[in-house]
Amino acid sequence: MTVTSTLKDRIENTELLAKVVPVEEAVKHVVHGNTVAISGFTKSGEPKTFLPALAWHFSQTAPDARITLLSGASLSEDVEGPMAPFIAKRGPYMSSPASRRRIHAGEMDFTDVHLSAFARNLMYGFYGDIDVAVVEVSRIRKNGSVVLTSSVGISAEALARAKKIVLEVNTSGPDYTGFHDIVLPAVHPHVGWPLPLVNVRDRIGNPYVELDLSKVVAVVESRTPDHPVPFKAADDTAKRIAEHVIDFLMRCREQYQWGKRLPPIQSGVGNVANAIISQLYDSPFQKIRFWTEVFQDGMLRYVEDDAKFEYASATAVSFSSEGRQRFLDMFERSKDRLVLRPMWLSNSPEIISRLFVIAMNTPIEVDIYGHVNSTHIDGSRIVNGLGGSGDFFRNAYLSIVHTPSTRKLRDGRTVSCVMPYVRHIDHTEHDIKCVVTEQGYALNMDIRSPKRRAQDIIDRCAHPYFRPLLHAYLDMAGPGDEPRATDMKVLQGWWADYDAATRAFPQNG
Repeated sequence: MTVTSTLKDRIENTELLAKVVPVEEAVKHVVHGNTVAISGFTKSGEPKTFLPALAWHFSQTAPDARITLLSGASLSEDVEGPMAPFIAKRGPYMSSPASRRRIHAGEMDFTDVHLSAFARNLMYGFYGDIDVAVVEVSRIRKNGSVVLTSSVGISAEALARAKKIVLEVNTSGPDYTGFHDIVLPAVHPHVGWPLPLVNVRDRIGNPYVELDLSKVVAVVESRTPDHPVPFKAADDTAKRIAEHVIDFLMRCREQYQWGKRLPPIQSGVGNVANAIISQLYDSPFQKIRFWTEVFQDGMLRYVEDDAKFEYASATAVSFSSEGRQRFLDMFERSKDRLVLRPMWLSNSPEIISRLFVIAMNTPIEVDIYGHVNSTHIDGSRIVNGLGGSGDFFRNAYLSIVHTPSTRKLRDGRTVSCVMPYVRHIDHTEHDIKCVVTEQGYALNMDIRSPKRRAQDIIDRCAHPYFRPLLHAYLDMAGPGDEPRATDMKVLQGWWADYDAATRAFPQNG
């Protein structure tokens, strides 16, 4: 399909058409100390023209300027990288190497927040005033309301709360009219009524965002498409993890009498997630539904198969270069099978619980008791934010954490992803029902002690090479409900043995 348009084609409101200015002028509305809330979620729908221009503007005119930057989720490095030196505070999620370096150096404050809570907190005013909202849109309607692009995230909340608004009209992408379902969260003292959403395909809001036209200070054009997300074909380890996940789901189908239909699926991003979605397509399940954050490459072939797929709800579409072209080729078909919602709604605990969503996400590591670290290496070095995994794990019908049993580091060591204890806890044992690696899976769905659960996770999920060390830790931890080794001399000896084992890991795995 032809997706590009002229600016006049996309701006139907004459008042806002008159506010079109060069981006070099628009960026002057952001000054030192401002809090800026923007569109964008997993590199989709971000202000790809405004933020790099703002970074250049600051570098030339105000190199000491610092702002607070709030977004739905991660931004592309092309957008966040140049801005990082000028960000004093960042939330609620990031995966930028440039921001990561500044966070570790103490030069940027970062707050990791459950995504379902962040947008509501924004509306409540917990983060103070929003000085400027910068939101990418695909169309400005006659009455001045706007149609968003490939993500929703916190766009609607930003437009509602901001003192000033800059709209970035992307004429290089398609017109997303009809894809969105926009609802703002209630704010106290108004009552937050139950959300009347009982099926994945239900829509309860508007396909556009209404805004106060008097707050719009500038409209700029963007001709930059979404930056592609890297996509790797599944390797053998990811395929084996996927096989075990499908085995577990098939077991549940028989035990809990699901029939041919699965409850709705939430799937995180990445290699393992795409492998699972691929193998799920080849399973006996029919009319599969996705209630998730990101609609991605692995889900595209479902759209073409009416027998296999029913509907999907997300807050963003995020694709590789090849995936984006496939999506554009079936853009109109997708409009009838996919809805994009604000992230407070896509990640709503109320809806996740009501729809019996099955949540599946990849962490950095798990421990023998079932606690999960999704964000920090060695407990100190942040990789990325928690994102929505906590929203889904805590409220899902079934929560599945899947990871390779080992990971090879740049220094040549091979470490276990199943540890005696995780050094940072994002998800507790209470939130996880199934741990899966390429070795197998272990359940946390019945009544038994953490120590028995630990034995299962070691024997079924840990790499065979590391199992003796993990059993040794469990033995030396002694008695108790969830025993921990506290003798520092003994513990240091265990870590020395573990470090030696990571360096001697056999090359053939």
